[in-house]
Amino acid sequence: MSTTTSAASAPITVLGGGPAGLATGFYARRRGLGVRLLEANDEVGGNARTLRLGPFRYDTGAHRFHDKNDAVTADVKALLGDDLRRVDAPSQICWRGRRIDFPLGPYDLLCKLPLSVLARIAWEQLSIPRVSENADHFREMALQSYGPTLAELFLLNYTEKLWGADATELSPRVAGDRLEGLDLKTFVLEAFGGRKDKARHLDGSFYYPKQGYGQIAEATADAMGREHIRTGARITEIAHDGMRIEDVTVNDAETLDVETVVSTLPLTLIVRLLDPAPPEEIRAVADSIRFRHLRLAVLGLDCPRLTPNASLYFPDRSVPFTRLYEPTNRSPDMAPDDQTVVVLELPCHRDDDAWTQSADALRESARSVLAAQGLAETADTVAFEDRTVPFAYPILEVGSHEKAERLRGYLNRFENLHLLGRSADFRYTHVHNLYAQAKSLTHQLADATPTPTAPE
Repeated sequence: MSTTTSAASAPITVLGGGPAGLATGFYARRRGLGVRLLEANDEVGGNARTLRLGPFRYDTGAHRFHDKNDAVTADVKALLGDDLRRVDAPSQICWRGRRIDFPLGPYDLLCKLPLSVLARIAWEQLSIPRVSENADHFREMALQSYGPTLAELFLLNYTEKLWGADATELSPRVAGDRLEGLDLKTFVLEAFGGRKDKARHLDGSFYYPKQGYGQIAEATADAMGREHIRTGARITEIAHDGMRIEDVTVNDAETLDVETVVSTLPLTLIVRLLDPAPPEEIRAVADSIRFRHLRLAVLGLDCPRLTPNASLYFPDRSVPFTRLYEPTNRSPDMAPDDQTVVVLELPCHRDDDAWTQSADALRESARSVLAAQGLAETADTVAFEDRTVPFAYPILEVGSHEKAERLRGYLNRFENLHLLGRSADFRYTHVHNLYAQAKSLTHQLADATPTPTAPE
């Protein structure tokens, strides 16, 4: 039986309990706004949770908190106190039996690549145009920005594995800024200055919570007030009158009136949930946008550590996984003494064999990769878990930015609907940016909310 709940006590309804939704609820409450948060899963955190496997903890991604916004960093430090620690754990690429620093560092490349390869890279830094703002696709951007040798060795293969698409079909926006600073000047500076003069873009320092990255979500939820959060509340319909969102349906059973809606749901899902449905051409655009999903192979190992790295990357196509991360290198509290836990990421589409293979097959594949990389060859696997992470990454294909803009343009007609978050905006962003955006949005909403007047 359907029921209807009034929005009077919660003028802001947040859809989704990931970092963006929790930050919205936290900052809304701090401004004294009424808020309720609806999360489909039984726990908050979205794709930034920390999970348990026996005595081990691991995150649903190789997450780290970047100290890029002083105000947000101060807020998160206030939430976690001494449990938020600064960590120095660099990442590396596994390449032909060698470990190459990532982001790529000229000094490290000088030490580990053949002289002939280094000569080609150095020459290319002089000859490449480095004008990639107007590149039509990712391959063109990579070749123009980094040169053929670096692009082919470390960038193109990995990118195509990660996204499951040819580099000519991917937008230049998938590049990010992780190879920033690779030019002839930095090659010379690091060649003669040594590792102490490593470029600033190679800094491997970040913040990480004692009990795992999900501790940020949990602390934010506590500060928001758990009484304002409802888990197990899957949004199954979003009703509107053409100008405003009127109500949302939870679990196909309960209708909730809404006043202001902040949605962190995937952009394509929002479009599909609308009632009345959008025009056919809008639905077609939504159907053409794709997300990349992940399967995680999680292994608890009877050994102290595998590597000193935060993450290891595998650009080689013969390796099915794209990345390995070791949570104990972020916090020793993620595993018992003398044991460690590692997570291998396997990007998939839902129609891939990788998505449907058995947990046993995934486990054996993970063990084979560890052995081939010279890791944990003698360590016993004392625990294993197979975990799926749907909608892990929006796939930024050529033209996807314009498609997302069209969908956002359609949704902008709803004056009480606000979109926030990686999946809702269909763009890449970090948690510190999400918190900053949520803070800004709630300030706007607070300023727009009339102050109640006392009765005469």
